[in-house]
Amino acid sequence: MFFQVILVLLQVALAFTASPRAANDARSKYFVSSLPGMYSNLPKDDIPIMYSGQLELFPDNNTHYYFWKFVNPHPIPEAQRRTIFWLNGGPGCSSMDGALMEAGPFRINDDNQIVYNNGSWHKAGDIVFVDQPAGTGFSYSDEYEHELPEVTVHFLKFLEKYFEVFPEDRQNEIFLAGESYAGQYIPYIADGILRRNKNLKTGQSPYDLRGLLIGNGWISPNEQSLSYVQYALQAGFVSPSMPGWSRLLASQEQCQNVVNSVNTKDGSVSDYRVVSDVCDRVLNTLLEVARDRDAPSDQQCVNMYDYTLRDEFPSCGMNWPPDLVNVKPFLNNPGVQSQLNLVYKKPWLECSGRVGRNFIAKRSKPAVHLLPSLLEEVPILLFNGNRDIICNYIGTEAFIKELEWNGQRGWDNENVFDWHFDGNLAGYVRNSRNLTFVNVFNSSHMVPFDVPYTSRSLMDLMTGNFDIKDDKIITYKLGTRGQAKQSDGTPASTSASESSATSFSSGFSSASPQASATADEADKEGNTSHKIERAIQLLVIIVLLWGIYALYSSYKSRPSSIIKSGPTGKKKNVQWADQLRRFQEDDQVRVQPHGIFAKALNKFKGNSDGAYAPVEGRYEDIEMSSASPIDEFVVVSDDEDEEASRNEPSSNHK
Repeated sequence: MFFQVILVLLQVALAFTASPRAANDARSKYFVSSLPGMYSNLPKDDIPIMYSGQLELFPDNNTHYYFWKFVNPHPIPEAQRRTIFWLNGGPGCSSMDGALMEAGPFRINDDNQIVYNNGSWHKAGDIVFVDQPAGTGFSYSDEYEHELPEVTVHFLKFLEKYFEVFPEDRQNEIFLAGESYAGQYIPYIADGILRRNKNLKTGQSPYDLRGLLIGNGWISPNEQSLSYVQYALQAGFVSPSMPGWSRLLASQEQCQNVVNSVNTKDGSVSDYRVVSDVCDRVLNTLLEVARDRDAPSDQQCVNMYDYTLRDEFPSCGMNWPPDLVNVKPFLNNPGVQSQLNLVYKKPWLECSGRVGRNFIAKRSKPAVHLLPSLLEEVPILLFNGNRDIICNYIGTEAFIKELEWNGQRGWDNENVFDWHFDGNLAGYVRNSRNLTFVNVFNSSHMVPFDVPYTSRSLMDLMTGNFDIKDDKIITYKLGTRGQAKQSDGTPASTSASESSATSFSSGFSSASPQASATADEADKEGNTSHKIERAIQLLVIIVLLWGIYALYSSYKSRPSSIIKSGPTGKKKNVQWADQLRRFQEDDQVRVQPHGIFAKALNKFKGNSDGAYAPVEGRYEDIEMSSASPIDEFVVVSDDEDEEASRNEPSSNHK
């Protein structure tokens, strides 16, 4: 018994030493101490410091955003004082896709345990995955969001609450990253941050927004829809000799007429602004024309997220990525939900049909209209996996060509740099006036899923941590740039290369003026905070060691007998029992939404036929009920699960 007590006390002491942030009361309730496989499958030095939970934003409508934060306990110098907020798309698709299949430190194996992702972005900076809008993933509310400006307001409130829990992050460099429909979210949120910085209230400090990274972004929807036929011809999975080619061209022409009818240069809003059903049909028709009816049934359709893969028709990629079959049961494990500090427990769905159908965004101008003003103040990096159809790189390059920013339309010149990462060709890069475009080779709609190591180095391109040599942009394995330069015979000083990088990046490392003005103050506050934490840790360890010594002295001074006797007192067993019942998921007959594009992009735009009016009253599913959450209970919503299975395929992207 004595040695068990010593072991427990030592474990507590080590926990405080390894994780100074756990000493803070506000943070401690969000601290994640264990997950299945964490201590058996992960190297000790690679176990991240984690915080997870549901932050209350608006008590009046019971809005809570779920977050999962990962911190590298041994950060490299260039990754310190940096926070990356990651958002997946939808609307209504959970950022746990990003956490467990893309940029996070874990993957889920067939035993429903975590294993390590060596390409995790948390090594490039603290990374926080956020489920939003409300109702997405583990977030919840009594009301749904309908328009992009609402996303801005709610995410700014989330940041306010987040920094109350993690005040040491308040002056960190902030990067917003994500993919797909996050190409709409991120520019709106960034615009809100910059406007906030210019209209600070008493006691507020600016957020140090340093850059935006948008992968395979749905940014200029109708213009991007015009790229499908060109992309398919270039990839070689359609040709003019195919039956249905004339039908495909007719669909393309109809979309072109829609785009021509909208004056995309102004910021007004029309029904065609964010998405058009007419342009939706281009991809639907393309996949029908490309269908190989002679192939096995599960190989007849091109995967719209990776054209090198095949799927059954009409799924055409809905069964991808393969990791999803492990992620869903992992996040629906009651024990895991408890370890992630969920107070309001709900079945995890990759994409919420109700969020998507309510998020109409018919009164929101597409995010492409925000890019010019944003590029005046912050760098933006757009990256595309070269094998993605649905948000392909040709469409991204096309709208950039027509974009006017910082005094000019399109690129300054035709220069294209080959990008080499770790000695291998990883893609190509273009850059002008604070905007960078990267075409990432050998990757799909979810770039970090396919090339995690390479994707993490996108942060190096964003921050200027690279070299330019012989018209090549060169990035390196994490923390090895200095070593590589020395072995190359280049002086260890990076001043020359930094000059080249700065010239290329046109301000990648610059912050907004208000944010820069507070840098020294931030360092002082951060140092003071860490000193206080270290002092508290030292005091805790001293008290624990004194307690161990006192217990040991008491133990040694007890009278003993050579005849062992049974215990004279009652033994008190303290157990952390999981009383949670498992979720019951009824098998549902899936009724596919009309049109492949509608199914795939339900997360992009919601159902265009859905009601715009704010939702009134209580919802049938408990996920959106007006009741306040009660600590430690499980909510099962058959209604939500049924609607999701009726209106969305198992993986519609992300």
